[in-house]
Amino acid sequence: MKKFFKFGCGGLILLVVLIVALAMCSTDDDKPSTGSSGEKVETSSTKKETTDGSKKVDASTQNVDALGLKVGLGEIKITKGKIQVGVNVHNTKDNKVTFYPDQGSAVIGDMQLDANLFLTDGDVSGDIQGGVKKEAVLEFLAPDGKDIDVENVKEIKLMFGNVFDDNTFESQDVTFTVPVK
Repeated sequence: MKKFFKFGCGGLILLVVLIVALAMCSTDDDKPSTGSSGEKVETSSTKKETTDGSKKVDASTQNVDALGLKVGLGEIKITKGKIQVGVNVHNTKDNKVTFYPDQGSAVIGDMQLDANLFLTDGDVSGDIQGGVKKEAVLEFLAPDGKDIDVENVKEIKLMFGNVFDDNTFESQDVTFTVPVK
């Protein structure tokens, strides 16, 4: 029994280490660009065709200034099960602001997709101190049992929520309407 316990625990530990190693090695090389300065978006037009049935849209011209927080988009990747949105933020003020875009939503036609903050790659949420720049790729998942008709998406409405200024107690909504051609 001791021998089984010794080898059983060792095997279990080895299995956990392998799973963690595989999770760390797996990357989404085809994730959208965040559009931050210094990063090139390699699309020559607004739409980029892909071989996996997805569609990429260059939304890097879309920018909003909300209470001194500049919010910009990068690429948007639309697949059957989700939308990935590259986002960059820059707090141009001296004081902190609070912003939670990874708790927002996207609307395509009559379908609402909610952001999944656990799948966000990067960090653009929470308190953003003065002068700080951040970037991330947000994921908006299709509702259970529904698929996105990638070819028929004409427009994406992104509602990222409010930017809140802790000093003035003002808030301003951040929304984007991105045409998909």
